[in-house]
Amino acid sequence: MVTHNIAQAARISDFTAFLYLGELVEYGQTEKLFTVPKDKRTEEYLSGKFG
Repeated sequence: MVTHNIAQAARISDFTAFLYLGELVEYGQTEKLFTVPKDKRTEEYLSGKFG
């Protein structure tokens, strides 16, 4: 599924990919990606700093 609704992605997916400007920034287990992102851009997007 492709969505811009991060709450929906967190609720229904086992794995999540974060893409920014066509680049795959991060991919992994949804719970880990949402709680301990490896990339600063992912963290900033999830915290609402941009996007």
